Amino acid sequence: MKITSVEAIPLFASFAEALGEAPPELTRPAFSMRGNPLLGQGAVIVRINTDAGLVGIGEAMGRPGPRGTAAHINEVLAPLLLGTDPRHHHALYTAMNEQMRFAPMGISGVDMALWDLRGKMYGDSLPNLLGGAVRDSIDCYASPIPYLPSPAASASKARDFLAQGFGAVKLKIGRGIRIDLAHVEAVSETIGAETKLLVDANGAYTVSQSIALAKELVRLGVYWLEEPVHPEFPDDLARIRRRVDLPVVSGEWLGSWFQFRDLLRAEAVDIIMPNITRCGGLTGLMKIADLAMLDNVLVAPHGVGAGLGIVAAVAACAVLPNFLIYEYNQLFNPLRQAVINERIDFRDGALHASPGPGLGISLDDTTVQRYRVD
Repeated sequence: MKITSVEAIPLFASFAEALGEAPPELTRPAFSMRGNPLLGQGAVIVRINTDAGLVGIGEAMGRPGPRGTAAHINEVLAPLLLGTDPRHHHALYTAMNEQMRFAPMGISGVDMALWDLRGKMYGDSLPNLLGGAVRDSIDCYASPIPYLPSPAASASKARDFLAQGFGAVKLKIGRGIRIDLAHVEAVSETIGAETKLLVDANGAYTVSQSIALAKELVRLGVYWLEEPVHPEFPDDLARIRRRVDLPVVSGEWLGSWFQFRDLLRAEAVDIIMPNITRCGGLTGLMKIADLAMLDNVLVAPHGVGAGLGIVAAVAACAVLPNFLIYEYNQLFNPLRQAVINERIDFRDGALHASPGPGLGISLDDTTVQRYRVD
């Protein structure tokens, strides 16, 4: 069997097209977007065709620009793959790894498509191919409660998530300690002690500010503190972690297991958050999880992306022994469900892996054509 073509398709769903004037809590939902507003949702779809007629599909991260990642796949990775045997997955991943310093997101989409091909070749599901599921359902949390204008509005959004069946929610913080604590307290009182409250600062604070904030978060029963300082400063994260009494979390912006290795060596985190469409696909995520397990660190994958990435991540979460919880992002995204024909399996407050071969899903070609931007 040989690979005959590799195609990366950039997608972008504009908020302006879908909604007219998008509200600020959608375009600037977090501290990291204060100067670079979110204008829509992107994704990169990867198709790999073979001479046996089998087609594998995958997804690469669409932020900050889907066309750049698609170009890297089409112009750099595709020539490496054409004419090769897709069953030689490890050899192909090793070859692509030479390009990881340029764009690990592209490798993520290709790797996912190769795993999908493998599942179709053997007629088996991803959890089985990855070694076997150790859990039937995947704990998840709703994300985010964005920057809303008042604590009452944040509490109302939390109630909406509870009504949908979620048992954990994430609140975006980073607007100043006083404002943050007002929103945290309002949400905490609304959801009660039985529902987990996670907070994410997206790198808004200094070390001293983070420590002062964390002491109040402990009082309010917060479950974890995510990225209190910029993720490029693992030593600062480690200093905070040594001084606070709640888990410190980071990793969504990291693109390779080498970066996660450095984060773990710094003893900077209790929990890591790799994104399967950014960190090297299924192979990258599994490698990163193995690294974390050696340091007794838990894995809570980041969940921003379209439907393919969600389905692939859920399959990996079913297998990982050190899995904690998955981020099921709920920010408005026309690509999340519409890009695939099958429904994402969320029920009873949890996600469930697809039993079908490979990813167990198919692309909605109408949606792909509607949103493609190449």
